Amino acid sequence: MKKIQDVLRLKSEGRSNEQIALILNIGETSVRRYLQMAEQAGISWPLSENMDGDLLEKTLYPFEKNSKFPLPDFEHIHKELSRKGVTLHLLWEEYRKLHPDGYSRSRYCELYQRWAKADDASMLQTHKAAEATFIDYSGQTIPIFEEDGRIAYEAQIFVAVLGASSYIFCEATQSQKLEDWTASHVRMSEYFGGVTEYWIPDNLKSGVRKADRYEPLINESYDVLAVHYKAAVVPARAGSPKDKAKAENAVRLVQMHVLAPLRDLRFFSLAELNKAVSELLDSLNRRPFQKMPGSSRHSLYLEIEKEALRSLPECPFVFYRYGTGKVPSDYHVSIERVPYSVPYQWIGRPVVYRYNERTIEIFSKNMSRIAMHPRSFTEKVPVTCDEHRPAKHRHQARCNQEEICKEAKMIGVSAFEWVEKVFQDPSLQQRKKINITLGVVRLTKMYPHKRIDAACTRALFYHNFTFGGIKDILKGGLDTHPLPEKEPKHLSARRNIRGGAYYIKILQAPWNEDFFRELENFPEGGHDDIVDALSGAFLLLNESAYDLNALMTI
Repeated sequence: MKKIQDVLRLKSEGRSNEQIALILNIGETSVRRYLQMAEQAGISWPLSENMDGDLLEKTLYPFEKNSKFPLPDFEHIHKELSRKGVTLHLLWEEYRKLHPDGYSRSRYCELYQRWAKADDASMLQTHKAAEATFIDYSGQTIPIFEEDGRIAYEAQIFVAVLGASSYIFCEATQSQKLEDWTASHVRMSEYFGGVTEYWIPDNLKSGVRKADRYEPLINESYDVLAVHYKAAVVPARAGSPKDKAKAENAVRLVQMHVLAPLRDLRFFSLAELNKAVSELLDSLNRRPFQKMPGSSRHSLYLEIEKEALRSLPECPFVFYRYGTGKVPSDYHVSIERVPYSVPYQWIGRPVVYRYNERTIEIFSKNMSRIAMHPRSFTEKVPVTCDEHRPAKHRHQARCNQEEICKEAKMIGVSAFEWVEKVFQDPSLQQRKKINITLGVVRLTKMYPHKRIDAACTRALFYHNFTFGGIKDILKGGLDTHPLPEKEPKHLSARRNIRGGAYYIKILQAPWNEDFFRELENFPEGGHDDIVDALSGAFLLLNESAYDLNALMTI
């Protein structure tokens, strides 16, 4: 009581709370508490003559043992209030059954509130069983070493505590990223053997995208996890540590009783570290409370909280990342730099997608699934479902060697052989081969398969591998004419045609320079006669053994 008297005296002298705390070597919080108690009891300095130490103690602490009424068991009250449905009024009724002449209800509640405030200026929070889980990371980390002694990474310590029993869970994870954050919640729920109504995390980015006192924005993956476990996420207010005092205290205890004993040990894997953490955590949870002798976090958990927890979901949680986007004109949504197709009808519309290591799912804004693909890790290479393309795009996508050969085989044996020969020609580029063969295959829109196959038979006979040759055969009806008995060597064997070899020989002759020099001296208009003659020769080459394309390049 001497301290309280000194506080009242120094305050009457006009000193501040901070000055009084320095003079008396006590905390400023204690100074405030003493002054509040004196004000509530109507006591001021100087004290009355009959106000000795005993009377001052009775006045300030009316609920002590010297009270004339049976004193309630405040520790029992605090413990019982943690149970669902238990109120101070119910506990007072039970108290009056045992002590009919005891305190009135208002006095009973007042005494408990004073007891709850006795050790701290902030009132002790009472949490119902299975009501809330407080979640945070410890600022202290533990290094994981490589075999050569280098530090691989700093393991993060995830900490969670039940509100009513203060039962603690902690584990080491590689990071605080979303995958580790959600996986720790899964293991936390399994460790507790159930789920509370609320999860109260700190405003970590993996859990809370945007902190707000009234409407925080929860990360989609974390929100889905909470829905799976039927728990509501209620983040603590940013900059308000009193909102998560349980978590702060649990982190402090984990640092003292779990991390500190491991400070001089070296760990080379998370499994090895978590094994050591698990042993020390069990010891911490079984450590007796200082203010409740004979009781521990583990015993309190078994007594009031374990049975009250909601049961775990039957199906295990599957982790997904989530995102949103708008379908571009190429009807492919880019996810982790890989384009995935959706039905082209969704161009310009917003979509929601989710993905993990195995699958990609794309939904409408109403969460109706519109596309699903296996996950690809090859950046910038589209993953496309043929059904998602418009009809003309589907047709264009089939313009490749494999598809063209399939269609040629449906036309006939000769058509398939002719197409294969074109694709085997090393002098043509692949794009040109596709154009030539695609033109022949598309002739099915104008001619029956039988005629096209016959035209290909004739073209094979004369070694003609041009689209124009096939088209001319069909146009002239040559596909209906019988083929000669012997395959012609080349057109120069015919007496009235000199053939392509003749013109090649002329162009390669030593006197060709003189020929073209003389050609320049031809009268105007004479060039037309020469061009007509050469054009006629080239037309005859359509049924020759020489490749017209090869001649044109000479």
